[in-house]
Formats: sequence, C-alpha cells, structure tokens
Amino acid sequence: RCVDAGGNSAEVVTEFNVFVDIVAPAVTRAYRDLDALKIVTNEDAECVYSLNDCNYVFDEGLSLLYSNPEIKESHFAEWKNNAIYHVKCRDEKGNEPSPNECSLVVSAVDII
Repeated sequence: RCVDAGGNSAEVVTEFNVFVDIVAPAVTRAYRDLDALKIVTNEDAECVYSLNDCNYVFDEGLSLLYSNPEIKESHFAEWKNNAIYHVKCRDEKGNEPSPNECSLVVSAVDII
C-alpha cells in the first residue's frame, strides 16, 4: 500500500519467486589444451585440485588459473602426465562440494 503527499492511496497484491542457489558449480568439460589441463564449469567459479584424493578442504587445494580473469568458467592447471587431479569448484555464493567429495576426478594420460 502506498500513500502520496495528497493523501491518495493505492493498493496492489503481487507475487514473485525467489531463486536460491545452493548447488555447487558443475564441470561440463575437461580436456588437454596444449600443455595444460582445461576445466570448463557451467557458471563462474573458482577451482582447486589435489593430486592425492578428494578429502581436502577447499582453501588448501592448489588453484587452477584463469586464462582471462574476465572469464571465470575456464580453468587451467599444468599438465602432468600420469597425474590424477581431484578437482573441486566453488561458485561466487560459496557453494562447493563437501570436504570429502570432488567436482571431478581427472586422470591425465598421454595417448600417442
């Protein structure tokens, strides 16, 4: 309900929906790009990895880099033959996998 300075009033009923993002970003692609592992996510995200397992705290992971800081859906890490990357991604709302889960596990194998 609104009332203006002249005493006129208006009343309206409205509806709206609120979307609450509670889902961690999904990895949509992972591949070798020259000498780098490239990870693509479905939304802007920060991604980290461990070469050991998925049981690590996000802030203790090794950061994947952005090739362009304006594009936060493409992430890169140095390609290490025979390494297993345990990747976790977190969105701008703080949604991330639990400490013992990964967004993706990638085995870096060089196929000739």
